[in-house]
Amino acid sequence: MKTALRRREAFNKLDEHLDVIKKTVRRLDPEAEIFIFGSVAENRYNYSSDIDVLIITKAHPSVVHLELWKAGIKDPFEIHVHSQKNSRFTKKEPLSKKFNNVRGLFLFAASHNK
Repeated sequence: MKTALRRREAFNKLDEHLDVIKKTVRRLDPEAEIFIFGSVAENRYNYSSDIDVLIITKAHPSVVHLELWKAGIKDPFEIHVHSQKNSRFTKKEPLSKKFNNVRGLFLFAASHNK
């Protein structure tokens, strides 16, 4: 029961949690890009769904995960961190081609927030 209530609260406060993710990642790497994808992006989620977030960054993945965890970003968030340097992702392709043909919503990039 506690898990279900915690998940429901995460979905009810999704905008607040996404803002925490953006601010935390931006502090680590102002040039990072953040996407939300999967069932939440496609508006077909339920309270048992994960909230999938893709972060493309220069920061080390373990640092990103640790800082997000310390900021309270835990279950049901599924954080996927990819390096800009070694990533197969490019800005020229839509997210559907970048990440296993899923539809995604662009949340943040430094170039779009100036």
